[in-house]
Amino acid sequence: MDGIEFKELFKVAVETLREKTITPLLEADVTYQEDSENEGIAEMHYLQLDLTEEQRKVCNRLLECRDKQDIEYATHAYTAGLYDAFRIMSVLFPDKWDTDDIRELLAAKVNN
Repeated sequence: MDGIEFKELFKVAVETLREKTITPLLEADVTYQEDSENEGIAEMHYLQLDLTEEQRKVCNRLLECRDKQDIEYATHAYTAGLYDAFRIMSVLFPDKWDTDDIRELLAAKVNN
């Protein structure tokens, strides 16, 4: 497995784990639920706008790009959170957690 394959596999694993973890948290978050409802209302208003086909294409492309960027950001933020958790564990339990070893292990997987 080359570095790119490992990186993509790792990314898929992170996205899968994140979805299983975050869904119950979002369902229980009142603020997120309100924001989600407001987004639905805004989308309904957007769809009711009298836009030309070209204007709608431009707007849809912008929204698609933002959605894709948000997903990528969320994946990287989740990965950073995992790494931060390892670093916190290495501070709390220095004899059991070595972030340099973890980094080397991941680098070895990427390079193989």
